Amino acid sequence: MENSINRVELLGRIGQNPKIMTCGDSQMARFSIATNERFKDRSGVLKEETTWHNVTVWASRNTDDFRLLKKGVLVHVVGKIRNAKYQNAEGEDRYFTEVSATRMNIRRENLQSVQGPIPDVMMPQGLVPGYSIN
Repeated sequence: MENSINRVELLGRIGQNPKIMTCGDSQMARFSIATNERFKDRSGVLKEETTWHNVTVWASRNTDDFRLLKKGVLVHVVGKIRNAKYQNAEGEDRYFTEVSATRMNIRRENLQSVQGPIPDVMMPQGLVPGYSIN
């Protein structure tokens, strides 16, 4: 069997403050980001389309990096697409798709008002190192 690839890379803004949960020795942040695409329709009119993506990020329990994740923050996410199924309270099957992030970087421009130390490592296009969860 040939190797297959499941990789997605997104750059977008967080739509609402993340839901942060503690699971054992780890923390999980779940949020959505919006990506925008501009194109001309058949009549030549410029249109903009927004797509929302559900994202899950895991980190060690002792991290305080999730404090940087807020509504409106521009993030760069690399991960894989994951489809899952669960049953709701009525016993009905529900399906969802999300990006399971393996790496996330927060754009430096978002960090003007953040208190405390911020890593100052050179990253392309002004990105601040975020999570590396491999």
